[in-house]
Amino acid sequence: MQQRYRIGAIHALMNAIPTTQLAFDRGWPAADVAHLLDGSLYLDRNLGAADDAELASRIHRLVRYSAETGAEGIIMTGSFFGDAVRQARVGMDIPVATSFEGIVERAFELDRPLHVLATAPDSATLLAEALGREAAARNRGLSITRQAVDGAMDALISGDPESHDRLVLDAVGAVDGGAAILFAQFSMERILPGAAAAHAGPVAGPAGAGVARLRKLIAGR
Repeated sequence: MQQRYRIGAIHALMNAIPTTQLAFDRGWPAADVAHLLDGSLYLDRNLGAADDAELASRIHRLVRYSAETGAEGIIMTGSFFGDAVRQARVGMDIPVATSFEGIVERAFELDRPLHVLATAPDSATLLAEALGREAAARNRGLSITRQAVDGAMDALISGDPESHDRLVLDAVGAVDGGAAILFAQFSMERILPGAAAAHAGPVAGPAGAGVARLRKLIAGR
C-alpha cells in the first residue's frame, strides 16, 4: 500500500487553492492536502488595516495550527508573506516552505535568461529579488527581467477568470522564446498548459515547483 503524507497548505487567496491542489494531484498524488484559507491576510495588507507584525502573528498561528493537525510539511502560497513564514518556522521540526523557495530552486536548473511574470507588481519584484539573493549566495550570474500583467489580478478577484487568463497568456506570448518564464503566483498556474503551448521556452510556476521541492524534502524523491 502506498504511503500517504499529510501536508498543510496555507492561503491568503481562495483562487490559489485549486491550483495548489492540482499541483499536488499532478506532482505528489500520495499527499493528503489540508487547506487553510485566511482571506484577512490579503485584504488587510491591501487596506493597510494590519501591519507586518500583525500579519506575521496571524501566519505564525496558522502555521502552528496546521502542524498541530498532523501536517508533516507545510507550504504557504502567498507571495507577500515569505518573511513571516521564515519567522514562523523557527524551531519547527517539519519543513515549512515559502511560496518562492521551490520556484527559485527550479530557476537555477533552467540555465537561461529568466522572465518573471506576475499579476501583482509587488510579487514580480519580490521574486526577482529572491532570485538575485540566491544568485549572489551561489556566486552565479543571472539575467532577470520582470513584468506585472495589468488588470489580471483584479479580473481574477472580481470573478472574471477568463479575462485573467487572456491577459496573462497575451503577456506570455510576447516574451522572447529564449527566456524561461517564471510565474510569481500560485493562482497563475491555472493557465500553465496554455502558457507552455504559447511560449517556446520553459514555463514554470511556484505551485508545481513548490510541491516538487516539498516532496523531495519529506519523501526523499
